[in-house]
Amino acid sequence: MPGRNLVTCLLASAAMSIAGVAGTIQTRTLAITHIGVVDVAAGRIVTNSTVTIAGDTISSVDQNGAPPAGAQVVDGQGKFLIPGLWDMHAHVQVNEKGWLPLYIANGVTGIRDMGADLDFILDIRQATASGRVLGPRIVAAGPILDDAPGDWPFRIRVRTPDEGRAAVQLLKRRGIDLIKVHNFTPRDVFFAIVDEARRQQIPVAGHVPLKVTIPEGVDAGMVTIEHMSEGGRVWKACSGGDQYRPDACRPFFERLAHRRVWQTPTLVALSELAVIGTPASAISRDQLAYASKAFLEMHAANQGFFVKQPEIVDIMKNLADVAKVVTRDMAAAGVGILAGCDAMIAGFCVHDELAAMVAAGMTPQAALQTATINPARYLGREMTLGTIAVGKSADLVLLDGNPFEDIANVRRIRAVVSAGRFLDRAALDRLLVQAKAAALRKTLGDFPRKSRVRFRLEQGVSIPPTS
Repeated sequence: MPGRNLVTCLLASAAMSIAGVAGTIQTRTLAITHIGVVDVAAGRIVTNSTVTIAGDTISSVDQNGAPPAGAQVVDGQGKFLIPGLWDMHAHVQVNEKGWLPLYIANGVTGIRDMGADLDFILDIRQATASGRVLGPRIVAAGPILDDAPGDWPFRIRVRTPDEGRAAVQLLKRRGIDLIKVHNFTPRDVFFAIVDEARRQQIPVAGHVPLKVTIPEGVDAGMVTIEHMSEGGRVWKACSGGDQYRPDACRPFFERLAHRRVWQTPTLVALSELAVIGTPASAISRDQLAYASKAFLEMHAANQGFFVKQPEIVDIMKNLADVAKVVTRDMAAAGVGILAGCDAMIAGFCVHDELAAMVAAGMTPQAALQTATINPARYLGREMTLGTIAVGKSADLVLLDGNPFEDIANVRRIRAVVSAGRFLDRAALDRLLVQAKAAALRKTLGDFPRKSRVRFRLEQGVSIPPTS
């Protein structure tokens, strides 16, 4: 079986090359000198700076400063330093642990996981936080609370208000960071969930349930709305129909901004759901080489459905095109935008999402904020995340180009610092080898069958379940 022999060799090579990286804490002071520090808030570059890291924390940021004696020095001449990126709509369990290195290799040092089995995500969150596994910081929603069909994954089914309250109490007790609701959360259960979450001091995010209006979801206290809810309910509500009306929607967008209701538009996922893996897709073969069998099966099943109903492909394309314009207009109205990927290739998709925002008319600075300072503000962690300053967590990405000049420069990663761990380009390349080998292993068929359930839950198109 040459295929299995090949994957065995690849996995052995990856394991040898990356051995010890996950547990390697920066014990020696690290100084990045002559670097251009990217101030994502002010939109400026602080040139010729020295950034010093002690343990997992930034200990100094000095323009024209010298490195401390005995420090490990990284020459950043001609390079640019940005805060670590965040994917604010991830689903780790879709590909289990195999994609965790992809986040770090792409400069994504934090994620918000928006649906997973409870024990699974709590274990992964602890593993990356402790350094036992190399991966991003994880903010976790845990199981989604709704009354979807029984074969839909990552859920706790709640049919009554009492069940909804009990589920919130359970998730709070287990240490989950937020509660996620979805399309099929019953109306009375939704309001009970939001009320109990307020009592438990835990935020509620997700889709506005189908039996709840968008204004009702906002007034109830949802903190983020994903995918513009069903791919367009947010702007259809203020437009009064399927045709987007910017002037009619601006007051509602200003209301969202005033209420601090964040939006995670997942533009690339909206564009790609119907076409990924086909000639119409913009996702490269290089990215798809990291896809597991479960991921490929999921999207192949989606395409099988779309072939039977080709009109949905056009509907999805139109929704994606409008969503880009709406995202730009929301940002202009002051709505907080968060970069999120949903069911796309981990890490790489954050760069694709930022590129889509800029293509829609947002500035590179505004797009970069959606993956750096905006997540920090949303999470209430501005004191430790989102910008490069003394006392903040040492989550940093060293770039070969200025991201304010071209958002594509965020892809030109020279090194990553993740919770104080320094990984140069060679180490990042080894992470990519590891992730590709893991994907190949999954492609050969050892992925848990329950995770092969198609990821139809997210993008607002009802698709029949598959085996």
